[in-house]
Amino acid sequence: MKVLLIFSFLFIASPLFAYSPPDEGMWLPMLIKDYNYEEMKRLGCKLTPEQIYSVNETSLKDAIVQLGGFCTAEVISDQGLIITNHHCAFDAIASQSSEAHNYLKDGFWAQNKSEELSIDGLSVTFLVRMEDVSDRIVEVQSANDESTVDMAVMEEIETIETESNAEGRYVTEVKEMFNGNAHYLFVYEVFTDIRLVGAPPSSIGKFGGDTDNWMWPRHTGDFSLLRIYSDENNSPVSFSKSNKPLKPKHFLPISAKGLNEGDFTMVMGYPGSTDRYLTSQELNNLQNVESSLIIDILAKRMNIMNDEMSKSESLSIEYASSRASLSNTLKYYQGQLRGLKKFGLIEKKQLYEKSLTKWIDADVERKEKYGTLFSDFTAHFAKYSSLSKDVMVVNMALFAPDLVNVGISGYRFERALSSDDESRIQASLDILEEEVRAYIAKGAFEMDSRLFMMALEAVENDLSADRQMTDLFDNPLFSKKAKGSKEKFTEMVFKKSFLTNEKALNKFLKKPTQKALDKDPGMLYVNSLIGYYRQKILMDQSLMSLESENLRSLYTQAIHEKEADKTFYPDANFTMRVTYGTIKNYDSWEGKTYETFTYGNEILDKYKAGDKEFDVPEKLRTLLSTKDFGDYATADGKLPVCFLHNTDITGGNSGSPVINGDGHLIGVAFDGNWESMTSDLFWQDDYVRTISVDIRYVLFIIDKFAGATHIIDELEIVR
Repeated sequence: MKVLLIFSFLFIASPLFAYSPPDEGMWLPMLIKDYNYEEMKRLGCKLTPEQIYSVNETSLKDAIVQLGGFCTAEVISDQGLIITNHHCAFDAIASQSSEAHNYLKDGFWAQNKSEELSIDGLSVTFLVRMEDVSDRIVEVQSANDESTVDMAVMEEIETIETESNAEGRYVTEVKEMFNGNAHYLFVYEVFTDIRLVGAPPSSIGKFGGDTDNWMWPRHTGDFSLLRIYSDENNSPVSFSKSNKPLKPKHFLPISAKGLNEGDFTMVMGYPGSTDRYLTSQELNNLQNVESSLIIDILAKRMNIMNDEMSKSESLSIEYASSRASLSNTLKYYQGQLRGLKKFGLIEKKQLYEKSLTKWIDADVERKEKYGTLFSDFTAHFAKYSSLSKDVMVVNMALFAPDLVNVGISGYRFERALSSDDESRIQASLDILEEEVRAYIAKGAFEMDSRLFMMALEAVENDLSADRQMTDLFDNPLFSKKAKGSKEKFTEMVFKKSFLTNEKALNKFLKKPTQKALDKDPGMLYVNSLIGYYRQKILMDQSLMSLESENLRSLYTQAIHEKEADKTFYPDANFTMRVTYGTIKNYDSWEGKTYETFTYGNEILDKYKAGDKEFDVPEKLRTLLSTKDFGDYATADGKLPVCFLHNTDITGGNSGSPVINGDGHLIGVAFDGNWESMTSDLFWQDDYVRTISVDIRYVLFIIDKFAGATHIIDELEIVR
């Protein structure tokens, strides 16, 4: 059971650090009026709190959307046009690309609305309102004992969500804050007819590639344009050619006035996940168990993908998004581990926990409530240390081959086959056939077989001694037919399984029996993996998570009670947040001073002909060389590209608007600097920076490079 404590205040900074800079914090927009507004005004914000967030009037929140559940975008015209990052639209661009029309390589610009490309499966989510419902949860908790409280809370949450969507138009969700010590309701409206409008070639949208990722200085035009469509009543509707561009409640005017050091910046978006309040033991597990293992596995996967994708343009298109995501995650963990070691965060947390323990021991009631907190954490990690490692191995390595995703459909068919429901059996078989044929058509067997071999090596070498996947290696298909050889078993899977071989698939479809499933080597691996996960991972992982949540909840209460004079903000959890700060340079960890802005001439300095990361389109080189910048240059004749500011962001904020004090769009956030990799764990105002593409560079690419002046005409540009 989670013990609930409702706070009349919010987080502003971890009590680990004495200095609490105003730039730290991912704030719930409905609360900035009470907790942040005076500081925002001091830094240069000219908007009222109601202009930022309001339920009854239009506000900035009505122009900010969650894109696909993983990024942020913003509405920039009265015709439903939205802008986000190129890397956020990467899947959408790749899904429309082929070797004949490679929009990742060449870019895409619809010349009119009829040329815009429908993106199947992509959604855009508007926040309608949020509401603190913690009192209702507390009331339910108070009325139930430990044996019934969890179920009662779940039922109350379901009731709240249902009540808030009586008309069935919205998506409603109650989210925990402060490790379960508060609950907020979020009401959303979701649009699913989304179309690609424009995207620069990857040589602009991904300029610098993996080398520049998470680094400064940057020169990346990381943006793409999409459009939201609705029915004639401005309501969500499935794709139809008769749909109309959305008429938004609010859209962001664009400022082309220019930027200066110290200018106010505000970012609104949907940050995904932070862990600013971990204990020293949790950090120790992250630093010394999980991070190194994740880095090792992801590096192996990256090497395989890079090698195989370099041999085929079709594979490069097919797996471009997966590779980019994998590379980004790998570099993130490398940077995070570097920061953890450099700043000794574990030791700093231990010092704070000593002071917290001293505070607990000084009072009888506190000692009764919190006295065993840290010994309980110690016992928790002693109990689950090997499980934590095994979960990483399973998720990162064992599930890595695409074969597994296809095989899961085979597993589901096997479950259906054991029933007497003929319609269910046939439906499962149809899905299986469709997915296997699609997998075979990709032609990625060499890459997937290498990932499969990597997975088998992880099964043999990386799982804990008390948690082995014995079903696989003991099966006669492996022990006898493959003679216990991982290499021979891999060859058998990719030559004889109906999951990988069209001839074997056709044979299986004629007689899809349990016997055929039992004899299939691909299905042996998938069934062994799923059985292993269910029997030796899932239940223990659920127990581990529950214990961890309960301990974190109690720890959160303790630090809030001890630091009662502080204002607290909740960790990010994919709900809308507001962060603010100023345009600001920084000194690196090594003491090197980095300037705040980058310019177009520096792109030519980085240019390398034919290089996959630093090649530049000829037209862009010409525009830069001749200084044909149109109306988008600075007063001294330079073309602005990217800039730094010290707002607090994380994954999920990609594509978020950077807004000035007047509520105008000045940039699109797309990255953090190398020193910010540890910011999900602790904030350092001296080092952490957001990297954003200057909106003037975006306008320059649309106008001068792409010649898409019809898009420029659609925007409200303030000069």
